[in-house]
Amino acid sequence: MKIGMWNVRSLFWSGAPKVLHNELSKSDFDVVALQETRLERGIKKFDNFALFNSGLESKRHEFGYSFL
Repeated sequence: MKIGMWNVRSLFWSGAPKVLHNELSKSDFDVVALQETRLERGIKKFDNFALFNSGLESKRHEFGYSFL
């Protein structure tokens, strides 16, 4: 199992899931830890990825980390 880490600095912008998908499709990681995602808590699914978010329940979009 290959595990990676990436400080994305923010995924709270239009097009972020597509860029994330494109970059991670080039790698062969099984699990990736993402820092500073700035997303609210929850699970987001796209294509063959599931993004598990742990962030603040606020409209400020700060902090947060995720596992993919």
